[in-house]
Amino acid sequence: MTFNDEDGTLATDGTASTPVAPEPTKKVGPGFLTLFGLLNFGLYLTVMMPALFSLPYKVQTLVPDSKAFVLGLVAAVGAVVGLIAGPAAGVLSDRTRTRFGRRRPWLLGGLIVVLTGSLIVAWAPNTTVLVLGWIVVSAGGAGPAAAITPVVAERIPEEQRGMVSAIIGVATQLAGVLGYVIGGLLTFNLALMFAVPVLAFAAVAVVYMIVVPDPIHPLPTTTMRDTFRLMVFNPRKHPDFSLLWLGKFLMQTALAFLTTYQLYFLSDRLGFTAEEAGQKLALVGGIGIVVTMTFAVVSGMMSDRLKRRKIFIYTSALLAASGLALMAVTDGFPLFMAAVLFIVGAAGMFGAVDVAMAGDLVPDREQAGRWMTIYNLAATLPGAVAPLIGAGLLAISSADSTNYTALYAAGAVVAVGTALATVRIKGVR
Repeated sequence: MTFNDEDGTLATDGTASTPVAPEPTKKVGPGFLTLFGLLNFGLYLTVMMPALFSLPYKVQTLVPDSKAFVLGLVAAVGAVVGLIAGPAAGVLSDRTRTRFGRRRPWLLGGLIVVLTGSLIVAWAPNTTVLVLGWIVVSAGGAGPAAAITPVVAERIPEEQRGMVSAIIGVATQLAGVLGYVIGGLLTFNLALMFAVPVLAFAAVAVVYMIVVPDPIHPLPTTTMRDTFRLMVFNPRKHPDFSLLWLGKFLMQTALAFLTTYQLYFLSDRLGFTAEEAGQKLALVGGIGIVVTMTFAVVSGMMSDRLKRRKIFIYTSALLAASGLALMAVTDGFPLFMAAVLFIVGAAGMFGAVDVAMAGDLVPDREQAGRWMTIYNLAATLPGAVAPLIGAGLLAISSADSTNYTALYAAGAVVAVGTALATVRIKGVR
């Protein structure tokens, strides 16, 4: 077994690459779309509820005097673990051959690991145990992501990808909003706060695994060394995919500046308690669902109908930059709400189109797990980079104890970079 020199794809005889899977053409029905939407909701609830509320709340109760630094450290360590575990799970899931299926073992096994890590985090008596628990959560989360992410490229025809991406975008935003609501209701019990989203995801995952077939494809087995070599590709050979990746990375970095520290922003700058901040964020999020759904659904459907993707990415980048710039000067809750609605609208539009673009531009559909996992690194890597950069920006000397102005102004500049990267993509309109 060797690799092709051009792009690192496996070759079974040393000269020829793995056969390319055909473009999916059969439309999926409303039952599948509903179940897939719920599955993504469960996935993002386990990701976003801890990131947006549960982990910041735990850190604040554990080390209130150094919460921003510790939160940035824990989030960064978890993201680095995800950078290693994500590619491994994605490539290995492509080559998994069991009677249980190709993706199912990763979905079920990952859920068990995530639940275990979540309980460790909830009961952590100190920062060391907290970090170790978050490492377990981050490693386990790679399994479900590897099982779910390739579905768009493997099963969804091009004319439905915008709609499916919109469903994923809505599920993501809904998960974030309900994460605040559920988290605020469960502050009396940290174990429940961390376990509930995982158990909800598991319930949907069981139904999905029973209903949706999981065929085995004849991809060759691979070693761990080969697995990480598969994560390397030649940007010159796939320039559009590389620019798409860069745009995703920049947008997710800008959004991470908001999501990582917004609970502390409401506490430090606007004077709310953690519980009050959770309630305020749930209120904004509830309104944000309407905004997000409108932007996501309309953008996804229009991008399919017009067969254009890039204009929606440009618009979402400018909306995100405007919202983050507004956050930099926010001094009251009404202005905060307006800024966040700009940003969640941008996130809805971006989420409705970027996955569709990835499905359009994936270089090899037979190895969709590999390529979509590489693409997902653009969402995972900001989790390692943004908290550390954000902690540094917050530490810049200012009249306030933490410099949120510098944090969100930088985020606005980064968001503009998404549009600049997208304008050079040639493979989609």
